[in-house]
Amino acid sequence: MNQTYELQNFIFESNPGRQELLNYKKNNDGNTFKVYIYRNHSFEIIEKSISAFLDFAELNIEFAYSDYDDSLSFFELDVEADLVIIWLDLSRYLSDVDSFIKQRLAILKNIYKRNILFCYYGYDIENDIAIADSQITLYNISKWREKFGDKYEDLRLERFSGTKMSMPLMLTVSRDLGLNYLPSLLRPSVKCIVLDLDNTLYRGVLGEDGVDGIELTEAHKQLQKRVAELASNGFFVCIVSKNDQRDVDFLLRNRNDFYVNSKNIIISKASWDAKAKAISEIAEQLNIGIDSILFIDDNIGELLSVKQIHPSIKTILAKEDATVTLDVLNNYPGLLKRGQTNEDSLRNIDSKANEERKKIIDATTKEDFIKQMNIQLDFMIDPKNEAYRISELSNKTNQFIFNYKRYTTAEIENIIDARESVVVAVSVKDKLANSGIVGVLVLKNDKENQCAKLEECFVSCRALGRGIDDIIVLGAISVGLKQLGIKVLRASYIEGERNLPAKIFFDSKLEQYLTPSVFEYTIPNELVQINIKD
Repeated sequence: MNQTYELQNFIFESNPGRQELLNYKKNNDGNTFKVYIYRNHSFEIIEKSISAFLDFAELNIEFAYSDYDDSLSFFELDVEADLVIIWLDLSRYLSDVDSFIKQRLAILKNIYKRNILFCYYGYDIENDIAIADSQITLYNISKWREKFGDKYEDLRLERFSGTKMSMPLMLTVSRDLGLNYLPSLLRPSVKCIVLDLDNTLYRGVLGEDGVDGIELTEAHKQLQKRVAELASNGFFVCIVSKNDQRDVDFLLRNRNDFYVNSKNIIISKASWDAKAKAISEIAEQLNIGIDSILFIDDNIGELLSVKQIHPSIKTILAKEDATVTLDVLNNYPGLLKRGQTNEDSLRNIDSKANEERKKIIDATTKEDFIKQMNIQLDFMIDPKNEAYRISELSNKTNQFIFNYKRYTTAEIENIIDARESVVVAVSVKDKLANSGIVGVLVLKNDKENQCAKLEECFVSCRALGRGIDDIIVLGAISVGLKQLGIKVLRASYIEGERNLPAKIFFDSKLEQYLTPSVFEYTIPNELVQINIKD
């Protein structure tokens, strides 16, 4: 069996114990992330048992540690780390825990500007710490107390292990951090879930058993519920199946007990062609990279065939027992969302509307299309309340991005607060759908060269191809320069593996600004409705 699926089986079916996890030899030698552990009790068992989970997440992490420090002085903190984990046993504090922790975290935020994962033990879930801060992700270990009962802690071994946490609890936390939390904080998320049908979403074969003959087992029902939930959270859900398209369409419209159906599926492709071809078409249609797609199929041959054509695609081998498939999906790296945005609820509606937009634009001129669509663009200046969405978009966008800056929410907030910089976010809506925020520009006052430097520009794949790329980008530059009170622009871009659309745009519209030059652009108010919000 392929190494990827052997690892899937090891994690999700063999139920590995302490010794198996400690003996696991990591196989991932990719780019290394630095994670700094600031703690007052032991994290070492977590590190020693996490390798299999990080391999499954395709993450390579180098951990570094502070000394035990109840005072949270942060004197030893590595401010260059990709992530800081605050690892605390709060039972060591006698009183005023909430106020002390909030005060120290506020100080930490002044020192460290990237994501912070605050993992804490010894604090009941019912009396949780209330911290509403997009830079800080909370992880209350007591969420596992009910599961473990008397085995939740092990005070006998505390003097040897350096923590009150029991071994079973530490292994569970290791799994959760390795599969869910660390990937969500360090890597771009999955955007699209592509599903096979037969013996994946139900038991049976559509072409043989018919629409009414296939069986939705209880396990498959729970799997479909989870997929439907992911669709409602903004993930694209698509079907690729070796079946007759008419049969598949009929199935998805008429099986009323199905939670995955024509209402939440963005694209359905059924044919006898290679599935890699259908997946290529889905990626092109949704304007996303293959590496942001998760493909689920019960046929290992199909998975390997697709991987051969698309090595960067993510995959799950669906099992006859759908509870196993559900467990993998529930813990698949890149699916954990740390927050919800307005765009999550708009994304699927907007993507379906893109099909209608394409039909209209194919039948008319670009200018007439723009006029017909009643397009409205809002240019929002320094919208601090949208910092999470801006950060999310910067980490998801791969095709139209100039300089590959992957901002954290805290970094966006700091740029917005800085007097010498401006962030312009662009939202779009038309007569078919509200797309939400689809473009962002970051400008910085370069006093030494007496100009504004274009630090970054990125546009969502959903907004490309509507004929308004110029208005989004050049309009945002115009608005940003006016906000800074500067007329001269200096721009640059980094050529990456997948940002060809950004390169083409830059070469066509912005190449002259590689050296500082006066920027000139007039937003075409006769074509679109423009609102500027500060």
